[in-house]
Amino acid sequence: MTQKRNVVLYIDKDLVEKTRNLGFNLSKTFENHLKHLLTQFSQCNSVNNGDNNGNVGVWWAGPDLNRRPSARQADVLPS
Repeated sequence: MTQKRNVVLYIDKDLVEKTRNLGFNLSKTFENHLKHLLTQFSQCNSVNNGDNNGNVGVWWAGPDLNRRPSARQADVLPS
């Protein structure tokens, strides 16, 4: 059995009532969501750090599609 710890969360009263009426176990729901977020974060973090099983240089976003010079370089902004 895993170790559990009590925490205090402040959640909107109406939201708590609605979820309880639907039969949600708030503790388990929150715990599952945190596990999901941690999995996504660790995958994203490993890609950004280069720890991605040989796909060195893979990044989550492509190059900037706005290839124009900056406003200052184009003499659009006052000096």
